[in-house]
Amino acid sequence: MRISFETDYRPNYELFLVVSWASCGIVCILLMIYWSGFPVGLTLAMTSLFFMVAAYQAIFAKARRTRMQTLERAEKSFSSLDDLAMKMQDDALYLGHGFEWGASHAQTISDLYRDPDRLEEIKKQRAGGTFLHGIGVAQEEDVLLLDNESKGHVHIVGTTGAGKTRLFDLLVTQAILRDEPVIIVDPKGDQDLKNNMEAAYKRLGRERDFTFFHPAFVEESAAINPLASRQRGSELASRLAAIIPGDASGDVFKAYSQNALLGIFYAVERSGVNATIMDVQRALSEGFGPLCVRALEGWAYSVGSDMVEKMSAAMNKHKNAEKKAEAGALFYQDQSALDASLTSAEMNNLISLLLHDRDHFKKMVANLVPVVGKLCAGPLATLLSPDPTAGRIPKSGKVISLEQVLTGRGGCYIGLDTLSDSDGGRAVGQMLLADLASLAGKRYNFMRARDTFVNIFVDEASEVTNEQLIQLLNKGRGAGFRIFVATQTLADYEARTGSAAVASMLTGNMNNTIMLRTVDTDTQEKLSARLPEVPLTHIMKTTASSMGDTTITGAFAINHGERLMTEDRPVVAPHTFGDLSDLEYFAIFAKGNLIKGRLPILTPPDEGCQVPQAVYSSERARLLEYQHEHLAGEDGPPKIPAIEPKREAGPVQQPRLFPFVRWVEVIPGFRPSDKVPDRNPDDYLVRTGLVTGDAPQNGR
Repeated sequence: MRISFETDYRPNYELFLVVSWASCGIVCILLMIYWSGFPVGLTLAMTSLFFMVAAYQAIFAKARRTRMQTLERAEKSFSSLDDLAMKMQDDALYLGHGFEWGASHAQTISDLYRDPDRLEEIKKQRAGGTFLHGIGVAQEEDVLLLDNESKGHVHIVGTTGAGKTRLFDLLVTQAILRDEPVIIVDPKGDQDLKNNMEAAYKRLGRERDFTFFHPAFVEESAAINPLASRQRGSELASRLAAIIPGDASGDVFKAYSQNALLGIFYAVERSGVNATIMDVQRALSEGFGPLCVRALEGWAYSVGSDMVEKMSAAMNKHKNAEKKAEAGALFYQDQSALDASLTSAEMNNLISLLLHDRDHFKKMVANLVPVVGKLCAGPLATLLSPDPTAGRIPKSGKVISLEQVLTGRGGCYIGLDTLSDSDGGRAVGQMLLADLASLAGKRYNFMRARDTFVNIFVDEASEVTNEQLIQLLNKGRGAGFRIFVATQTLADYEARTGSAAVASMLTGNMNNTIMLRTVDTDTQEKLSARLPEVPLTHIMKTTASSMGDTTITGAFAINHGERLMTEDRPVVAPHTFGDLSDLEYFAIFAKGNLIKGRLPILTPPDEGCQVPQAVYSSERARLLEYQHEHLAGEDGPPKIPAIEPKREAGPVQQPRLFPFVRWVEVIPGFRPSDKVPDRNPDDYLVRTGLVTGDAPQNGR
């Protein structure tokens, strides 16, 4: 069996053939006319074969030259909010343009890496490995990540400046247009990301649905109480205990701290107010006296008015809060001993904490004190523990909870400012993730209809990695939580958690991976190892020389040979991830599709620009517009206003001159990808069921 092998990076032999055949034709014309005296017409007819072959080879020469030029082209695409709304689909996320990456592309790149001169020529532009996308630009089309794949969560890996923020912009904007709740947890606090998110809400007329949290911007930041939502009081203790550092030797202290938190939150709950982190800080610093007084009064009130009078009489004998609490505790113990039905396990626990030796108590909660201190330091006392009765009101006047954001389908940008305060910002992020884990459990338990995604974006995820984030990734899918996790290197997770197993649990719970440029060799190896291997072919050249010693004169022999070798290699070599240009990526989706794509840059809206029409924004907005027109009281059936889709500029479709020849598809204008899609917004309205097929549309 004959096996042929040809590299794409050989010299352009077709161009040599064009020059040769054309030159022969010209020479023949000159000889036949001026030497032999042939008529001009007959001469041209006889030599036309030379020029026909030259023209035929010119097509191949031009195609090869065009392919080589695309390897050096660093293209950037821009997209407005209107264009993005046109490209969106109800069941998928738009990820720019790209093509399916396969064995043929891997072979082409392997050949290029074996041609150092050509590779050096391309890289002189200092635009990265433009050839990675150039080899498939002819097959480029819209890249869509289906919802039934993205609900398995998305892992984004890329170094600084590779395009993670632009990718977040694209995904966040689409979630907003789809009328889905969006929460961004950004440790460094990227202002561009926050501004773009806010601009998207403004353009849709939903400014009130956007909230902003950042400890460095006290004037504008809203306050978030991470303890505002709960199903059971024990959740609050678990939520705060989750961020207490501990190891095998410190588990006892962590358990005792959690028990102390149970008592504190029970006391606050008994007093009839919402718990805050400041309540914990006050109990740890001032003692359990004031809390116990409030809890005992609440217990007495739940029993009856007679018990309230007796409890007040027992405690009012003392003025000091600690003494009051101790007297009330003794009274409670006496009453519960007489009537077992009055006994409360939570109250017993609280009283045991009250009567515990103070010095020993401080030693047991030594891990809890610094954690609570970080969450109550400086402006965080107001931003995380808002309480109008205590005068803790943010200057912006906005107080929210993450549950309100989810139920209102709004958006919240959370900047942690870890550059200024790494420990404090990390603690805040972990606390809010614990709150989200609790909301996921509540949503899973009680919300039967979960047709809307809750989109959680976590940038620099290693900064806030904890057990709750892993729980969200592991079990959040059933609650409709779709999580996008971004990091610079895979080693960040292990370095932050101190455990390779925990890092593996985190990455193993994400079914989709988007790989931007990364320069860490270990990360490159791990990303490449996830991809399948394909057989790659190359030529191995051998040269040998020998001199014989069996004759008087001696014999000198030279041997030169070539062997066609095939070996299995990853479809994307590890070092390829370091050559990716800005905004370019490889993506492996849940169903195994490997995509090479490039991201568009969302352009800021012009002042006075038109708001995107509701038919391309969200299901709820479409329904509201239709109802508004229906209730307007006009005669006849309601009419949907005509909306002309905005078409992208592109080459005009030319007629196919040679339908039987496949190679004309390499010429611009003949490629299927150059066709301008014909999209009709009225068809979309009929398909979604907002209007019937026989209702008049756009006046037609």
